[in-house]
Amino acid sequence: MDGSRTKPRTRIEIDGREFLLDGDRDLVDLMSRIEAAARSEPTFVDISSRGGLVSVLVSPGARVVISVEHEGRESIDHTPPIAPLSDWDL
Repeated sequence: MDGSRTKPRTRIEIDGREFLLDGDRDLVDLMSRIEAAARSEPTFVDISSRGGLVSVLVSPGARVVISVEHEGRESIDHTPPIAPLSDWDL
């Protein structure tokens, strides 16, 4: 399958809670609303997730991580390889 035809999957994590976003969601608009909420008094931001509508209270100290993955592609493991225990000098 051509990588450009894979359907993107967007994950957003706010203070450790993860949400899967709908595919038709305007990500740039959502990021702008989260940024605005983080610069103001705590404010609710509505997120249309695959499970329905979620309102999240965003404050200046909120930790937000957004990732976009393409379905059908293998994830890359960036952790360094660890040698088997038998190869270590104990």
